[in-house]
Amino acid sequence: WLRFQAINRGKDPSYNYRWQLHEDGHWFNAWHSGDTSDWQTPFDTPLPDQPTAELPATLMQQIREQLLLAQFMTQPPFQQDKTVEDGSYYVVTAQRDGQTHEVIYNAVSPPPVPFLEKIVHQYGY
Repeated sequence: WLRFQAINRGKDPSYNYRWQLHEDGHWFNAWHSGDTSDWQTPFDTPLPDQPTAELPATLMQQIREQLLLAQFMTQPPFQQDKTVEDGSYYVVTAQRDGQTHEVIYNAVSPPPVPFLEKIVHQYGY
C-alpha cells in the first residue's frame, strides 16, 4: 500500500532505510547493515518476514490524510533541488484506487515526506 525509502546521496549508506506498510497496518522496516564497503548498494538487508510493528488505526488515518493533503498521487514523479550537493533521496510509492504512483525526491522533502520520515523514528528502532 505504501513504501518509503531514505537513501543517502553520499558514500555512506549506513543511514539508509526503507519500510513498507500494508493496508492492514502491518509495517516492515529494514535498516542498512552499516557495512560501507559497497557504498553504491543502497540496501543490503531485506525487509523482515514478520512485521516490525503494527501501526495503530489513528496513524493509518493520519497517513491517508497526509497523502491527500499533499496531493501525492498527482505530484511530479521526480523533484529535486539542483543546488544541493549532499542530502538524501526519498522515494515514496503509494497505491490508491488500483493505481500506483512513485515520486523520487532528490535533496528535497516536501509533504508528505517529513510526516512519513517520522514513522521510522517512532516505530523503527
